[in-house]
Amino acid sequence: MKTITSLVLLAMIFGSCQNDDILPTEQAATVVNTQDSQVTNSTAKTVSGNVPSHDPSTIVKSGVNYYVFTTGDNIPMTYTRDLANWTWGTSVFTSTPSWITGYVPGFVKTFWAPDVAWFNNRWNMYYSCSTFGSATSAIGLVTTPAISQSAGTTWTDRGVVVSSSSASDVNAIDPSILVDGSNVYMAYGSWHAGIGVIQINPSTGKTTGSKTIVAGGNSASWEAPCLIKEGSYYYMFVNRGTCCNGVNSTYYIVVGRSTSPFGPFVDKNGVSLKSGGGTTVLASQGNYIGPGHLSRITGTQKGAVHYYDGADGGNPKLEIVYFTWSSGWPTLSY
Repeated sequence: MKTITSLVLLAMIFGSCQNDDILPTEQAATVVNTQDSQVTNSTAKTVSGNVPSHDPSTIVKSGVNYYVFTTGDNIPMTYTRDLANWTWGTSVFTSTPSWITGYVPGFVKTFWAPDVAWFNNRWNMYYSCSTFGSATSAIGLVTTPAISQSAGTTWTDRGVVVSSSSASDVNAIDPSILVDGSNVYMAYGSWHAGIGVIQINPSTGKTTGSKTIVAGGNSASWEAPCLIKEGSYYYMFVNRGTCCNGVNSTYYIVVGRSTSPFGPFVDKNGVSLKSGGGTTVLASQGNYIGPGHLSRITGTQKGAVHYYDGADGGNPKLEIVYFTWSSGWPTLSY
């Protein structure tokens, strides 16, 4: 059900970038290419730079820089020191891993919706492979010990994590990783059978046990989950509506909470996210149209979304959001 407009794909054109990063204990790395096209982020309140963004990953920090990875050819990356002024870095892939076409025939180099988390002494990046409107999809894993803004270190291909082949299954796209102490969980899914949560073995980065469907189903508009923990509750943020239509996008973000990462997740009114519940926490505001694909920066009350810029023809942009809490329930603001 997820489609990506040509403006996103055309924006992902790359050239080379310099390396002056300072690498910490928890680091990661990348490979090739920066962007040549110019897209002005004219209405953003905090983010600047010619860096279109769709389906941003969790923003992670390594050394002096923050990094975010997005939908696009070879998984584009941008970096910043202040969460405001972003610059193109290097993409993750130089070629598509060979195993993907066995799961997703017809897949080309446009990867969707990556997410990144630090565990097992390495960065673990989960990414989506699919084709427009299809439930034939897969989530893959690559790892690296250090992230840098420039070329020189490749990611290690770890192969498939989950896959799907029919609309009766949870569509294997849009991974969201939660590291909760010694436990790791992945939420994922889009339309079709809804949103699933499955546990990840920290040693391998692969799944263990079976998935639990926690939201949506019956091909309703649920996708781009974000699973976080705050206090004693787990919170499932999910997008409703549709993306990828520029100023006509109808994305908005809802939330439910649970005492377990496997649900049941209910909204403020006690309605399950499997029964159409969900308390709205962020919707279109002025030129900030169709906000989506929420993540939270680990250890902070800041996060990120993409939105479609009404002042720039609906081009997708990155923006920082802020979490606030009252009586155990979140709100989001720019």
